[in-house]
Amino acid sequence: MDYSSTFVSSNYASTPMRAQQAEIILARFMPPSSSQSDVPVHLSTYTPGEDFGRLAKLAKEFGLARIRNQKKQIRKGIPKLAITNGQQQQQQQQHPSHERQPALRYIFSGYSIWLELEQQEINNNGIGDLEFAVKEAADEFHLGGAIPAPHVTALYGITTITTDEEAINIFRNDVVKAITNRAEKERKESTGNAGKLWPDLAATGIIVGAEYDGVNGGEMDMAWTEISFATSPEHESLISELYDIFYRRDATRLAAANASLTDEKKEEYPPRSQPWVPHLSICYDNPEGFGTILTRQSFEDFLKNKCPTLAAAAESSDSTVKLTRAVSGVSLWNTAGTMADWKCLDRFEFDCVTP
Repeated sequence: MDYSSTFVSSNYASTPMRAQQAEIILARFMPPSSSQSDVPVHLSTYTPGEDFGRLAKLAKEFGLARIRNQKKQIRKGIPKLAITNGQQQQQQQQHPSHERQPALRYIFSGYSIWLELEQQEINNNGIGDLEFAVKEAADEFHLGGAIPAPHVTALYGITTITTDEEAINIFRNDVVKAITNRAEKERKESTGNAGKLWPDLAATGIIVGAEYDGVNGGEMDMAWTEISFATSPEHESLISELYDIFYRRDATRLAAANASLTDEKKEEYPPRSQPWVPHLSICYDNPEGFGTILTRQSFEDFLKNKCPTLAAAAESSDSTVKLTRAVSGVSLWNTAGTMADWKCLDRFEFDCVTP
């Protein structure tokens, strides 16, 4: 696996001296070349910068690139990466610190649509395996906070609406209607997913990755672990419909009244051009936690030892599916601010509807 594109701060590499220091740090991440082909591609630790920045694609796809005047990330001096040499890395793995890491610094934006997956092994407190996983991961890796709820993001950073009330109104009317209408159509046509409000998701592997905002196309300061899922034409059709509701609804509704405004809106928010990248994030950390706190091996061990219902994801691939989950609902979140600021505004649970 090529670690040479692992991100460091754009501020960190803004001078020749810092650039040289960055190269030294990056070199220490690189494993022996002989081992690079030992890990299957779909199970490899994600290297930030691949495909011009995976999170950058998601951010640009859903409009984040249009609001770069959001609160800037403030760095007090050069970011300190924990790995300095192989001996120190080994010592950290043998004697890990039990102090909590700082809370995730990154400032998120806008509104988001989340898919909620079915939960298994629900305990007496009503906690299922996915909710347990995100909470336990924060404790296992001593992170500064847990993801508020397990989810697969359908749309992130929606900025075409300005108030919670407007977002809730669109969600309850347009979003719910789009999902139920599609299910009804497929029921009448007796297609493969007839009766389902959203097609199931099949795992394709796990990823541990990180990126820095402004470096190699990165849009976020973050390290993360995830279970990755496959998309499909059915999924893409649904995501496009949701995207149009929030980004192209004015053009659709005003088409008959003002053709010039329609053209303007369509140019500002063009149709989706990149495929959906569905994934279930288990935990987030600041990017310097990548390679020390969050590693592929530590994540695999965590799934195997603490989350056995999810462990099969590490053995899944595009051609070998060993983990699938049904979608049990969709929810609307205000994701502006830090992760601790996120709040759920509304939820549509599928088990209360018979298509």
